[in-house]
Amino acid sequence: MLEAEGIKRFHLVGHSMGGLTALMLADAHPERVVSFCSIEGNVAPEDCFLSRQIHDYPADDDQAFFADFISRASQAPAWSSPLYAANLAHKVRAEAVRGIFTSMVDLSDNAGLMQRFLGLPCPTMFMYGDQNATLSYLSDIQSKGVELAEIPECGHFPMYANPTEMWRRLTQFFAAAEASA
Repeated sequence: MLEAEGIKRFHLVGHSMGGLTALMLADAHPERVVSFCSIEGNVAPEDCFLSRQIHDYPADDDQAFFADFISRASQAPAWSSPLYAANLAHKVRAEAVRGIFTSMVDLSDNAGLMQRFLGLPCPTMFMYGDQNATLSYLSDIQSKGVELAEIPECGHFPMYANPTEMWRRLTQFFAAAEASA
């Protein structure tokens, strides 16, 4: 897609599963990435709190698993989880979830994602909601040069809970990356 559109270099942002996908792209083509922001993307096994449910709540029926997943998400105490859950059934095919979640858990547990993230040669940011400020690796990645962006009044979904602050921080990050390029 990037080749077809003639895109040579780019800023890269991904949230959650999209953060994992973006990290794999950045790792495969680091010379093309101007900056990388992971918005609570998977970089460690502890990040699989949603996808690991494929193992924690096993079900033989994809539809039943997905309906139960949506129910758990809608009742979760994490801010914006009910909003996230409200439209999942309209955006995701239940039959796709098992393969996606299984691969996310496997990559998070076995693919050295943290090393890939820390090894990127571009400016990096890890954005997270203040409700998730207890992630075990935050101070470590900050000490290794990753910019942290804690979004107030927010959990895993800053685009729902505090989009204004999320975009403000991204804009600052992009500008700083451009200035240093």
